[in-house]
Formats: sequence, C-alpha cells, structure tokens
Amino acid sequence: MSTNSVLLFLAMLLLMLMSLDLDLVTSQRTSLDVALRNAYRPLRLLGLAFSGRSGDDPQNVQRVRNAGKTQKSNPRTRALLQFCDAEHGPGRRSAERPKSVHRLRPGDIDVIGAMGDSLTAGNGIFATNLLHVTVENRGVVWSIGGQYNWRKYLTLPNILKEFNPKLYGYAVKDGLSTDRTSRFDVAELAAMSRDMPYMATVLVKRMQRDPNVNMTRDWKLITLFIGNNDFCTDICYYPNPELTVKWHEQNMLKTYRYLRDNVPRLMLNIVPAPNLRFLTNLTGLPPVCYSTLRFECPCLLAKPKEHLDYMEGIMKRWIAKDYEIANREEFNTETFTINVQPFSQFHDFPRTRSGQTDTRFFSEDCFHLSQRGHAAAANSVWNNMLEMPDEKSGFSTQLFEKFHCPSEKRPYLITRENSRSDFVI
Repeated sequence: MSTNSVLLFLAMLLLMLMSLDLDLVTSQRTSLDVALRNAYRPLRLLGLAFSGRSGDDPQNVQRVRNAGKTQKSNPRTRALLQFCDAEHGPGRRSAERPKSVHRLRPGDIDVIGAMGDSLTAGNGIFATNLLHVTVENRGVVWSIGGQYNWRKYLTLPNILKEFNPKLYGYAVKDGLSTDRTSRFDVAELAAMSRDMPYMATVLVKRMQRDPNVNMTRDWKLITLFIGNNDFCTDICYYPNPELTVKWHEQNMLKTYRYLRDNVPRLMLNIVPAPNLRFLTNLTGLPPVCYSTLRFECPCLLAKPKEHLDYMEGIMKRWIAKDYEIANREEFNTETFTINVQPFSQFHDFPRTRSGQTDTRFFSEDCFHLSQRGHAAAANSVWNNMLEMPDEKSGFSTQLFEKFHCPSEKRPYLITRENSRSDFVI
C-alpha cells in the first residue's frame, strides 16, 4: 500500500471519528450519546496530537507557501492603508457610538464572531498532507481569524483591526472551538443547518461571560456560513429530500430570532452556501482528490447525473430561501439587521490559464480552502459589505485587484436601509 493510500485511509478515519454529528456532542438522550459527548474533546485532541498543528509549524507553513497556496503579495498592498485611510478616512471609528446599525462604519465594530462548519473552523488551511485536513487553523480563517495582520494573512478581522485596533473576538491560532484562543469562532467540523440554533446559544453564552464584551454598548458583527455539509452528506439520504429546505428555514428562523433577542447591537452577515455542482466540473486535480471528494461529498459526486440534476434544484431552492428569510422585516430594526453577502455564488472554481482548476486555492483534499483561498474569501466578503445590494461582486481571486474602501458618499457598512436612495448620510 502506498504512502498516499495510507494517509488517505487515516485521514478519512480521523474525519469520520472527529465529525461525529453535533447532535451526539450536544444532546442528552442515551448513555451512549453522553459517553460520546464526553469523549469528543479528548478524541479531537488525540487527533491533533497525531497529525500535528500544521499552522504552528513554521517549516510546514513554508512548504505551503512554496506550493503557492498562501496569499501572494501585490504592489497595491503597500499603499492599502493610505488608500483606505483607516485612521482618518470615512471608515474611521465614529466620535460617539452609533445608535443605529444602519450607521455603522468599519471602525465602529467592537466585537466579531463566526458560526458555521469546517470552512469557518479553518480545516486544512495549512495542510501539506491529508491528515492536516483535520487540523483547524482558526487564526487565519477568512471571516474570524486575527492571527498576525492583513499583510501576512488577509482576513475580515485583520482588515477591521486597521479601523479599530481594539477589535475583539477573533481567533488567534490553531485549535478547537473550545480553546480560549478560538474566542468567538464557534464553528465545528461537519456542522449543518440543524446545528445552528445550538451554536448560537454557545456563542451568546461565550460573549455574555467574557469580561471584554459589553453586551449592551458594543456593536457586534457575526458571520454565518452553513449548508455545504447538508448538500454533501445529508439531504440525499432522506426519503423526501425536498423537505430539507423547509427544515432549513425553521433552523434559520430559530437561530436569527435567538440572536436578535439575545445579542443587543448586532449586524449579522449571511453567506449562502454555494451551488456545489461546480465540484463535478473540477479538472486537473491530483489523483487523491477524486477519492477525497467522493468521500466528503457523496450526495453529489457518487450519484448518477439524473440525481445530480434533482439535487441541484434543491440547492437552488435552499439558497433562495436564505435570501428570502434574511430580507424579512422582522430582521431589520435599528439595532439588528441581516446582510446577505453572496460572493459564494459562483458557478465554477478559479482556473489557470490552461483551463484547469487552480488547486492553489484548495487544501490537500480539494474540498477545503488553502490560506490563499481564505484570503480571497476575506477580500470578497469585505467588498460585499461595502457594495449596494444589487451590485454585489463575486469571488475575488486576485487580492486587492478590487478592494473597496468606505467613501464620503458611502461611509457605512451597507444595509438594506442605508442603501436606499432617500437615506440621509
């Protein structure tokens, strides 16, 4: 048996063990469930000890850099601070804390958090082998990582730190969601839509108990990205998969209402899951990726074309439901709003000049993202946050080629209210 085959087997075994359904981790049903829940963290720590913390190993990070899987410097980055004028420009912190979520400048965000699955937990960002895909490199995640700064690792918190150096809540290194260094990154490997209500309670309790957070006065930004595991490993196994869209709606309503009612002064970013049919069109991948993709996304990659067409219809309805729920009036007040950031809605993954899939944006399994991919996602979500609802751009593969800054005309993070033509600055 080859080394790659052994690593593939071990990685898949670890992923299976470590991705126990969160219902088992959080429920209190049977003695077996309780035993599994109590064993969850030790099992994860054992996995980390076996695979190694890839992001904490400078030599491993250098190998990732040599493979072209980290962000590439751009001459424009040198002038980025002057370009955005974070300290004195329109995006600077307001003289007084705003009373309306529709008048938030980037510098007004005090606390940041994130919810979701392995793409928010940071699995495999610094992977140089398949075992590393089980490692959660949370410090450099696109939506919640705050390790180093934007020059080294472009992330949403590292951008916001330029406008408010006292920003709090971002993850700072590799670790599990329960580690102190993860702070308000509560994402979990294998999480699905049904896990979001519970995950919201975890995040809220963590904020409430943190002495660095003033729940009443601080403005919070939470980014939620969920649905990939539902599409890949769950909905195709139900007798009537169509019902999963309704269940997703129920999950999201429960989650949004809980956050609205328990987190004062909150802006919620919703990034819809992509239509994962693009996974079937990837080309020029390393041979091992065809095995990992079938393992990680059997609902789409281990089924006939007729089934794929049916599944795509469900994915489209699921994504449309995300938009519909987020735009309901009950989720738009002076202290709470939901913004849909749709950069994730691409139909094909980045390609090289030769037309092959650009695997530099992928981790070793060709499902999770590399640091280069996370930096691109950070650039993209930042742009979306400053774009009008009908002008939202897609996934930015060239860092800083398109990088928006607040302007005198549009100094605030865009919401449905301040994007209206009759809104007074």
